[in-house]
Amino acid sequence: MLVFFSPPELHPVSKKARSVPIVNPLDRHGRVFFFSWLGFMVAFLSWYAFPPLLTITIKKDLHMTQDDVANSNIVALLATLLVRVAAGTLCDRFGPRYVFVGTLLCGALPSVMAGLVTGPKGLIALRFFVGILGASFVPCQVWCTGFFDKEVVGTANALAGGWGNAGGGIT
Repeated sequence: MLVFFSPPELHPVSKKARSVPIVNPLDRHGRVFFFSWLGFMVAFLSWYAFPPLLTITIKKDLHMTQDDVANSNIVALLATLLVRVAAGTLCDRFGPRYVFVGTLLCGALPSVMAGLVTGPKGLIALRFFVGILGASFVPCQVWCTGFFDKEVVGTANALAGGWGNAGGGIT
């Protein structure tokens, strides 16, 4: 069940929310929901910023071959795959908030440096580190799962994941 403003009813034992407070920043379950999807969306905005410009603009500016373009796409996905494998274990050990912050910071620094790239090899290296942002999906889902009861956890995860993925579409 979706709740827009009121605090959700909590399970008496687990203290997990039995509804999804979509627009309630005052409630901790509402903040978890909001920041999980927002962090994921910001990560995807940056992760997907390159592909639309890569085939023409960036390719021309950096004098890239089609192989360079393909390799930059491959490394971006490779980084995501590798970090997603580690992110689950890291979430279990340190908690999803810290892993989320870590993935966002690790991806934000190279995103800021994108304008400094002067050649294909630099872009390929940069896209590897920006690709870490794709792993933000894992802590997003773990964080929501930890705060929502089994009655609504699927809805919470679907909304957080879907709205987070919207970052790619917005880009």
